[in-house]
Amino acid sequence: MEENKKEMLQYQINCFIENVLNTANNEGKLDQFIIEISNCNGKVQMDYKLRDRKKVY
Repeated sequence: MEENKKEMLQYQINCFIENVLNTANNEGKLDQFIIEISNCNGKVQMDYKLRDRKKVY
């Protein structure tokens, strides 16, 4: 059962990261992004932020 939990978590996390990378790539923001992943009793919460920073001076 524990191995199954690990595999399910690993699959969901990998899918999420793949989607974030695709989104960042499509928006041209692969240089700066943040991914947050937390798990509480099988409820996985995944968030991401794409950043756009420009040097002003």
